[in-house]
Amino acid sequence: MINKKWMKIVMIPILVVPMYGLTTNIGSELQNSLTGKNSFEKDVKAATTEQQAFINKLAPAAQASQEKYKLLSSITLAQGILESNWGKSGLATKGNNLFGIKGKYNGQSVIMQTSEYVNGQWIKVNAEFRKYPSWNESVTDHTLLLVNGTSWNKDLYKKVINATDYKTAATELQKAGYATDPNYASSLIRVIETYDLDKYDVVYDKILSQKTISGKATVTKPTGNAVWTMPYKVKGVTLVGSASNYANKDIDLVSMATTQRGTYYQFKYNGKLTGWIDGRALTIYDKVNYDKVYVGRAKITSPVSNGIWSKPYNVYGREFITNATTYAQQEIKLLREAQTAKGTYYQFSINNKTIGWIDKRALTIYPYDSIVSSKNVNLNGQITNVVGNGIWSKAYKLEGTTSVAPASKYANMDVAISQQIETQHGIYYYISINGRAIGWLDKKAITLYDVEEYNKTVSLDGTIKNVKGNAIWTAPYRTVGTKLVGPAETYLNKDVQIIREAKTPRGTYYQFKSGGKVIGWLDKKAFELYDSVTYNKAVNMEAVIENVEGNAIWTAPYKSVGVKLITSAGTYKNKTVKLTREAQTSRGTYYEFSYNGKVIGWLDKKAFKFYSTLEYDQAYVRDAMITNVSGHTVWSLPYQLYGIKSVGSASNYANKQAKITRRAKTEKGIYYQFSINGKNVGWLDERAFDVYDAIEYNNVINKSALLSNPVGNGIWTEPYRVIGTKNVGQATAYANKTVQLVREAKTTRATYYQMSLNGKIIGWVDARAFTNVK
Repeated sequence: MINKKWMKIVMIPILVVPMYGLTTNIGSELQNSLTGKNSFEKDVKAATTEQQAFINKLAPAAQASQEKYKLLSSITLAQGILESNWGKSGLATKGNNLFGIKGKYNGQSVIMQTSEYVNGQWIKVNAEFRKYPSWNESVTDHTLLLVNGTSWNKDLYKKVINATDYKTAATELQKAGYATDPNYASSLIRVIETYDLDKYDVVYDKILSQKTISGKATVTKPTGNAVWTMPYKVKGVTLVGSASNYANKDIDLVSMATTQRGTYYQFKYNGKLTGWIDGRALTIYDKVNYDKVYVGRAKITSPVSNGIWSKPYNVYGREFITNATTYAQQEIKLLREAQTAKGTYYQFSINNKTIGWIDKRALTIYPYDSIVSSKNVNLNGQITNVVGNGIWSKAYKLEGTTSVAPASKYANMDVAISQQIETQHGIYYYISINGRAIGWLDKKAITLYDVEEYNKTVSLDGTIKNVKGNAIWTAPYRTVGTKLVGPAETYLNKDVQIIREAKTPRGTYYQFKSGGKVIGWLDKKAFELYDSVTYNKAVNMEAVIENVEGNAIWTAPYKSVGVKLITSAGTYKNKTVKLTREAQTSRGTYYEFSYNGKVIGWLDKKAFKFYSTLEYDQAYVRDAMITNVSGHTVWSLPYQLYGIKSVGSASNYANKQAKITRRAKTEKGIYYQFSINGKNVGWLDERAFDVYDAIEYNNVINKSALLSNPVGNGIWTEPYRVIGTKNVGQATAYANKTVQLVREAKTTRATYYQMSLNGKIIGWVDARAFTNVK
């Protein structure tokens, strides 16, 4: 029995655990005062999620203490569970004190009610217990208590510290007097074994197995996990970083290792080797063991809890499409079969539309195909692909079908096709040969003859140029009954007459004659057609051959029948020639020309520079101002007449007063010859001039008038737009006044009056501004 005096001595210099020296009943009573119901007596169960969370939180501190001081982690964990009631005791929640240690910690404490034995009886007292910043400090303090022993026996718990297994440690802890409860050691052992706490005693793990792998994963549970240089807790391991750095990132798995703690994966991220991570932090994708074509028929009969995916379930890159219930009880066509570690999956389609992948367990797979569609046809073909094909009494895989013969028996024979059906495996034709029914054959075994879309008479001329890969046939190629006539090379570079044209799904074909004899049919691409001449007429024009590059002179319009090369257009570059005929083809316009009176040949219109012809050239005297010079040039003759030369830019004469002396018109426009200061300059487009009005007459009159329409009219020194006129005011200054009209003048623009008021000459105003003229 511990007396009060002893307790005072212990409480001051060393740490005190409230179980020291107490009987079982008293110990239970004290324990109840700190944790509520006695944890020692509690029936032990498998860890709940909440209990496992407590273990997970406390384990790192326990293991850190074990690494430093050797106290087994399982003992620390079991004592923490028992003495704090899984961290729920008042002392644990208020002071982070998991082991009931009295006193202060860095001056911090929490007052809790407990029981003390005084004068032969237990009494309730308020005692001071250490308050820790966190559980880590509580664990360290508890460990140091056992490491340092008591003031009277520093080796009191030495056997506990040196124990290599939890049973020995628990037994030695009780023997050392840590608790008077005779069941304390067995309670610790029971908790350790129930919750598998001895696995935390393995501070340094060993790698039990390791192998190179190749796989994909996503870091989906990074919380509480880290990336390490080696599998976690293997000796020498160091931290790389938090797993949260790779949260929801796709990674490449390159190695897998198993330790006592679990399975760890070495991974690469963005091609760079990164480190090791706990497998529980990952969603690891399945590998596809095989993926093969599988044609079949099935029904989705067990859709509940199944999904449809873009790839087999849990394969990297798969995306959810929809729930299988979307297609519940629908018949489907199976396209592919794949197997992963999780099972077998089928890709399927409905109405020829691929939907996705579904678990085999959601399906009822039928042993036979069904007929999807059926129709009568009238086709002809040839059996060309016999390998792996057979002829059947019904289409392949229909219930009740039997083999008739291998397709090779009828290899290269022509067949007539009267029916077509579609099943899950494909399209099948019902065939006959020479009027005798044979059976059903896969469409892929037959090459169909083409059907002509049209076959019409034409009249074309051409040369056979492109013979490679082409042959001549008795009918358009691959139409029923066609036979080979010979190679196209026989007629290479020969001129032929094309008499018929036919089109099939394969292309267009021409029937042709050579030397007046029908030869056969040949692909249109083998021919180089001559152009037909739309018209050919006489002309009389002059032009200069300027654009010679890429042009030549021919005996007839280029690419017309019988045309032959004469010479390069460069032979006559910059020569002025006479054009005698003009012809047009589908390719362009061509001119026959002569030089020095001799007919030379035909040349593309684009090679010629054409000069304008004069419609008229006449005297025309006017005054004008050169105002619009942009883009204009002064020429020695009206623009584009033969022999024209540039005099200079119109900008040299901008805003100059000019005298127009002649006017000429060509097909390109009207041009003025002009002079400045009496000197002839040249010809310029009429659009460059602002031409003054000419006065047709200017007579003295003596009339009066009312200026009633002044708006928009000015008063001028001369009739408006006559050379030299200047504005002297606005007619509105004399609105509704009666004035004297002293002169009348007519210009090319209008009639004008010179007016006076009160004997003073005012100026000239448009006649339309006056009324009551008399």
